[in-house]
Amino acid sequence: MSVVKSKRGEGQLLVIAKANELATYTIKICSNEKNFPKHYRWCITSKIVDAAIEISNYANMANSVYVKDSADYAIRKQYQTKALASTYSLLSMMDISYRVFGIESSRMEYWVKITAEVQTMLRNWRKSDMERYKNMG
Repeated sequence: MSVVKSKRGEGQLLVIAKANELATYTIKICSNEKNFPKHYRWCITSKIVDAAIEISNYANMANSVYVKDSADYAIRKQYQTKALASTYSLLSMMDISYRVFGIESSRMEYWVKITAEVQTMLRNWRKSDMERYKNMG
């Protein structure tokens, strides 16, 4: 039986897809020499890409934990929290990059928008899990 569209929650797979979209866009923007000159790749670009990939990896790890008990829930929540924390790290490095390299405003706006969407989805997922597993342990 299907659920009425207005009653559906945001699925975790949507969070995973958006985190992957963020990682993909980050790699593309960081690979463009118009945005980041090659000689800066070792100091900031690789860290930015690593943070975006980290967000995706942590979200995937959280999603892979099948919750059977409070220990499983704690692991899942830890990965969700690490993914969320990594979004703040990424935003900080994006801000620094914008100030140093003068990346085009429209690119930055889109990049920040995707990152903010991932943050919101991660927060909502964590909140949903908190409600779902509140009677555990």
